[in-house]
Amino acid sequence: MNRVNLLVLIDQLEALVEKAPEVPLVGKVLVDADELFDLLDIIRTAIPEEVKRAEAVSSERERMISEGQEQVERMIAKAEEYAAKLVSNSEIYRQAEEESKLLIEESRRRAQEMQAGAEEYAHQKLSELHTVLSRALAEIERGQDALRRDDQSRERSEM
Repeated sequence: MNRVNLLVLIDQLEALVEKAPEVPLVGKVLVDADELFDLLDIIRTAIPEEVKRAEAVSSERERMISEGQEQVERMIAKAEEYAAKLVSNSEIYRQAEEESKLLIEESRRRAQEMQAGAEEYAHQKLSELHTVLSRALAEIERGQDALRRDDQSRERSEM
């Protein structure tokens, strides 16, 4: 199976519960255990894919930060090189120094913006993953609780 979307699997789990026949007077449903366990196995298999995607997002963030820092270092080196060439004339030197400071300032500002953007992107993706995983876990726990209640009801009725 290719990339499986956990939300689709959760929807399938919800549909399984919704289409299950109701037990009269107790407000419970009968779920095909094999079908439920098959779906849970697929969800378990899909969770590592979601984790891998989160790791990829984190890796991309680190790459973006690294590239931003390298770009800043190149810009600073260019600014310093430019300033060194203009040392011979004091007015030109003064102007070059001002320009290099502005370039350095702008480079740092851009690097900070890039880093903030990358971190925001990573936070957003990790938050989305957290939401998906929390929903999946809640669905699984509800399914397990329903199965336990059904088992207990069945045991009481057999007594």
